[in-house]
Amino acid sequence: MSLQKHAVQILSTYLAVLLGSLLILHIWPGEAGLWGTTALAVAGALLAWWFNRRLRLPTAIETTGLASAETRVIWGVSGIAIILVIQLIGTWLESLLFYAPAPTLAQETTALHSVPLYALALVWALPLLQEYAFRRVIFGNLASVTGVFGAALISGLLFALATDPSHWLTGTLVGIAYAYLYKQTGSVQTPLIAHIGVLALTLGYAIWN
Repeated sequence: MSLQKHAVQILSTYLAVLLGSLLILHIWPGEAGLWGTTALAVAGALLAWWFNRRLRLPTAIETTGLASAETRVIWGVSGIAIILVIQLIGTWLESLLFYAPAPTLAQETTALHSVPLYALALVWALPLLQEYAFRRVIFGNLASVTGVFGAALISGLLFALATDPSHWLTGTLVGIAYAYLYKQTGSVQTPLIAHIGVLALTLGYAIWN
């Protein structure tokens, strides 16, 4: 499979899940909508995973080589702490520059109390789709055009706008950090480990507090 075809497939799948989830929740608010979005997100993640497995060509980030499995895991787990620190810095900067309130997870925790299986969408399916779309496709392909920093900045900003536009600065910094983790190991598995870990920790903390 070509890089272009892979990019179209991954981005189309991500957009279909994103827009489809909004439509489902609009038509069926409440538990029915959460069950529907969970099913759609999981199906989309599995489809994206299958598309991704079929890509044999390396992206610009992967051409320098793939780190060992142990290194990927170490960077991924370390990345959890890196991302949490960057989130704190981003939140502080937004408060200082824009007087923006800190982001909350009230909506997500309420949804999880209602439909616990929704965690599968939040903690696994959506991070997988986002890492494939924003890191492997956008960052991985733009790096050869704009350079690594330019690609990280663009993909980070797009990631922020797609996930939480009201906190675009924090989201952009986090997106750049995920791109850094990808660059360090040449594998999208590394930022995916960090992404899943961060969401699991923050959602777990929000639920229990």
